[in-house]
Amino acid sequence: MRATSSSSISRVSPKENSPPPISASVVTGVDRRTASFIRCKCMAPVAIIPGGTSGLGAAIAALLRGRDIAVVTVSRRETAHVAGDASHEDTVKRAIAAAEKLGEITLLINCAGVGGFGPVGTYDQENVRRIIDANLTSTILFCDALFPRFARDGGTIVNVLSTAALIAKKDESVYCAAKWGARGYTEVLKAEAKGTKARVISVAPGGMQTPFWESPREGFMDPREIAKIIVDAIDRPVNVNAIVIERN
Repeated sequence: MRATSSSSISRVSPKENSPPPISASVVTGVDRRTASFIRCKCMAPVAIIPGGTSGLGAAIAALLRGRDIAVVTVSRRETAHVAGDASHEDTVKRAIAAAEKLGEITLLINCAGVGGFGPVGTYDQENVRRIIDANLTSTILFCDALFPRFARDGGTIVNVLSTAALIAKKDESVYCAAKWGARGYTEVLKAEAKGTKARVISVAPGGMQTPFWESPREGFMDPREIAKIIVDAIDRPVNVNAIVIERN
């Protein structure tokens, strides 16, 4: 496994972000600076992970919980904190509402995705929509909902793409189209994040041993190793904004 990253120190690390101001109506008997400090200490950090109930998303969720970060998972599975289609606006709203009950949302990790493989000309409309919605629409809707807040108050967005977002692959036309779209959207997010308190990281991993595939694949990577690379990047004081993880 080989991981490469690009970094910049032009933006502020999440650990350095100051908390949003507290309105005067809430502050009684303490000055604003003290009130801000109290809010920072009392509000637990919360992560939202679409696609967080299996594979890489579940591995990331486990690591974050071990670091005292509350996690709200979103997927079609009943085991998710918020069960539903991540490409529907109602699901996005329910996930944010559930997270706000736990603390302050400071992290969004988009891991939702499905595969769909076959030669050009073999996809029907239903399959095209299914692949685009899971891999692209869900990412756009969650980012659109949280990016303005993160830009103002501070927060990190991690969009998990794929090496299919970097190179064209035979029999993966619609999947590549969705991932290339997600990469383009993420690059625009990075551009708009400059000068704000938001941080945006793109991750393009190669094949992993996850339920994404119907059967185990020889030489594919352990999602727990990928999860550690991602969580470590989030913790770094230097802003790593792109990670490519290739199989050996």
